[in-house]
Amino acid sequence: MSTTDKILGSRNETFKVAGSPELAKTGRTYYTLSDYSTSPATITVKSKGATNAFDRSVGTINPETGAFTKTRGSSDEVTFFSGMGIKQAINASKTSSKQDLMKNKNPNFEGSGSNNVAAVDKTINNGMKTNVGTESSNGIEDKRPVLKDTSGASARKAVGRDAAGTKNSGFGTHVYPKTLRQDRDGQDYLKFQMMKYIPRDFDSNTFSFTARDKDFDKRTIGNVILPIPSGIADAQATSWGGESMTPLDMAKANVALTTVGEGVTAGINEVGNQARKIGASFGDNRDALAAVIAGMAAGGQQLLTRTTGAIANPNMELLFNGPNLRTFSFQFLLAPRDDSEARTIIQILRFFKQGMAPIRTKSRLFLKSPHTFKLSYRNNRGRDHKYLNKFKECALQSFGVNYAPNGTYSTYEDGVMTAYQMTMTYQELTPIYNDDYGPGNPIEVGF
Repeated sequence: MSTTDKILGSRNETFKVAGSPELAKTGRTYYTLSDYSTSPATITVKSKGATNAFDRSVGTINPETGAFTKTRGSSDEVTFFSGMGIKQAINASKTSSKQDLMKNKNPNFEGSGSNNVAAVDKTINNGMKTNVGTESSNGIEDKRPVLKDTSGASARKAVGRDAAGTKNSGFGTHVYPKTLRQDRDGQDYLKFQMMKYIPRDFDSNTFSFTARDKDFDKRTIGNVILPIPSGIADAQATSWGGESMTPLDMAKANVALTTVGEGVTAGINEVGNQARKIGASFGDNRDALAAVIAGMAAGGQQLLTRTTGAIANPNMELLFNGPNLRTFSFQFLLAPRDDSEARTIIQILRFFKQGMAPIRTKSRLFLKSPHTFKLSYRNNRGRDHKYLNKFKECALQSFGVNYAPNGTYSTYEDGVMTAYQMTMTYQELTPIYNDDYGPGNPIEVGF
């Protein structure tokens, strides 16, 4: 702080976030600068870089209302500092401001440059119009609304730890057949990557849900690589449905919109306006209008049809109802040719069976989502196959094993079946959207 401005705080007074596993992983530190020239003071949260030039403003906080305004914050930072992180930021701001005031004399602030803690606390709390965080003896009441933790981190923590024996890593990489060539000039294959399920947090700023981490290689806890089976296909669908809206339905909708947007009085006036318009549209055929209204009162339009042989124009139109989630099914015949392949096949079966199973908590009160999967067709160079469809993150919905696919029970000397038929069905977690394909025109199928 200079000795004449009204900005308190220092980049040397840093703090790390508490309650956000996503931000904790980054190891970032933050600091606050509080501008007391506004009422209430404006708190700016900054991410500290190697030097001042690399510091980044995350957003500003109104300590009286708890409102957070984004500047250059990431989605995780916005989620945290819009929810449970507000109180932590205000605490940090008060602590930093207090240190600044006690160290530096400034005529703009009462008690600055002294060890008069009570005077300094009073100055800070009056400037922020709140007493959240730093304790003081002045008894100012915190009148800010209680802010809910929208990050979901505390809710996930409350669910509890996984039960003993739960496997969340170390599933390994399994390749069948063992002669499958994956390197340069190898053969095309289908890769299954297992990942721990990540819930999506609610973003209160955009009223949507945050995106999952798309670094699938980083999230992977196991792999299975198999030859591409026959009969592969994808089908994309959207839901459309026929909808109708009669003139009277339109009038009612217009009255409702007017009431919501302009108030009850305007809504009542709109009833009269719509009645006059409908009456004018029927012209001299008042009996038809009476039949329509009577039919509505009776719960149908039979009276109009019975008396005139007509119906109110339904204005039928096919309207979009929403996207659908894609489903994929695969079937593999696994026949071991030696002891090594037999062990690999058993591990592959266990890989999918355990990975798709729900996870119990230690208390047995809750069940957590099973692991999810990322599927990808790969070409003979190990890259994504441009001429086959891509997949979004999937859930394994069903998995079946036929232990006697040839119709008879048959084993090797050690008891391993001579063949296993594996059938599985996946469904994507999110729909396919237009922007998933991107704006260009590359020569590839895409999703």
